[in-house]
Amino acid sequence: MFLSVIICTYNRDRHIPRALESLIKQDFDRSEYEIIVVDNNSTDRTGEIISRFKQTHPEYQIQLAKEPRQGLSYARNKGLELAKAAYVSFIDDDGIAREDYVRQIHQYMTQFPDEVAFGGKVLPKYEKGKAPDWMSPYIERIISIVDLGDEIKILKKIYPVGCNMIFKKAVFNEIGGFNTALKLRSDDKYIFLKIREAGYKVLYLPKVVVWHFIDDFRNSLDYVKKVSRLNGEAERTRISTLKSKQKYTFILRLFDYVWKLAASAVLWLLFALKGQSIKGKALFLSVWNALRGFIKKAESA
Repeated sequence: MFLSVIICTYNRDRHIPRALESLIKQDFDRSEYEIIVVDNNSTDRTGEIISRFKQTHPEYQIQLAKEPRQGLSYARNKGLELAKAAYVSFIDDDGIAREDYVRQIHQYMTQFPDEVAFGGKVLPKYEKGKAPDWMSPYIERIISIVDLGDEIKILKKIYPVGCNMIFKKAVFNEIGGFNTALKLRSDDKYIFLKIREAGYKVLYLPKVVVWHFIDDFRNSLDYVKKVSRLNGEAERTRISTLKSKQKYTFILRLFDYVWKLAASAVLWLLFALKGQSIKGKALFLSVWNALRGFIKKAESA
């Protein structure tokens, strides 16, 4: 076994069957990977569904666990504890792994045996069948879209998202696990920054593909504002966990938000001139609410 695929789930009885089905339809030897599902206190039918799935697929190596402490980082750390393989990958409970997902990971790990952290391509699968009118490349990551082309590259200023990330398990012995004080995507950012601080590279692997199912409720500006604000709050929490240069990092991040807000205002104008004002408005609202969350969290810290 070379790979442990970890799915952390909470109240996703609507989505978890697709994620699980995608992992048993892989074009790779099933003895070479395991599936770990961590139920983070679901109150719907998620627990029942994953238990039945394991019972009806005894030929696959499937581990089920419950994490009583609420929070994605707790669940991810539980998955790491259970993982038996040399490599671990994470996909979301509303993710759908392409049929060559495991095979591509195996090929890349063979190609880059000394690297420890990777992120793949995440493509949207919209419930409505198309992207919302407000979507633009500037804010795709709000719904975890990652498409950086078809070439392998070192990620420097950005980082992978939790819907499609892979690690050499041994690296966690060096850097520790996910930060349980963080929520949403900030725990992804935290772990990849730790990896870079330890002197390792983070690689983008274009052929490791996961589709991300996008519910209708995410196709609204209210969702953009909410997620952006929560991301800002989580970013402030992440900075508060730094052991050194906390004040310096806070000032730099605040300046970065203000600069992006000004840039988003200019882009809003440019979009408006093209008759696409809604795209500019969404971009501006995403930065503005991230800044609001960052400042509000700072005031209460």
